[in-house]
Amino acid sequence: MHIGQSVAIITDAGNPIGKAVALHFASLGATLALVDNNEPELQKTLESCCKINDAAAAFYIQYYDEASIQQLFQQVCERFGAINILLNTWTGTEIPQLLSPTSITDFNDIMQKSAASFFIFGKIAAEFMQNQPHKSVIINLALSHENHHPHTPTTSKTVVSGLTQSWATELADFNIRVGGIVPINLQDKHHDQHAIVNVPMQDEIARNVEYIVRNDSFNGRMLESEIGV
Repeated sequence: MHIGQSVAIITDAGNPIGKAVALHFASLGATLALVDNNEPELQKTLESCCKINDAAAAFYIQYYDEASIQQLFQQVCERFGAINILLNTWTGTEIPQLLSPTSITDFNDIMQKSAASFFIFGKIAAEFMQNQPHKSVIINLALSHENHHPHTPTTSKTVVSGLTQSWATELADFNIRVGGIVPINLQDKHHDQHAIVNVPMQDEIARNVEYIVRNDSFNGRMLESEIGV
């Protein structure tokens, strides 16, 4: 797929990784719909992208419910035309222990805040993409709840990987590919819980997103971005 001729929705565009992908795609000539519920950071990303490529717009979304996300996609289509690319970010935490006193409440909270919005973005993107004559791609990105932190809980990795494979199979007949990326930091292996996602890792993830978009044979698989701090 040619990125310079694509319309891309970048979710969580205000966090460092989303911003890095947005800037990278701006440099490649893509038309960008930048999405976040953090309006100040979203505006910063928009300003940075417009210095490179003015084919970008910010879409502040306060609630990640189905109606709001549906409206978002409609607005993007009305402004830019058909959507080719979705960067779909899972920002999750570890599933609580089964016997924890608050496990049911905690589990419901995780599903409500993380899984639901991730799934809704994928579903609505597929609905908008499925009737288009050209190819499209959804890239699922797994992050921890702390956007600056490279550690990604095992549950998030497993869920994102499983959904990536499942969606790729379901959407293959509609010319929609699905790939995924999990950030893995070298210092995770030494249990350093205080490392942050640095600029080289942000750039590595952005390049991996580009690779998935450009590689038409990449489907139903995950990439691991492994960079030391």
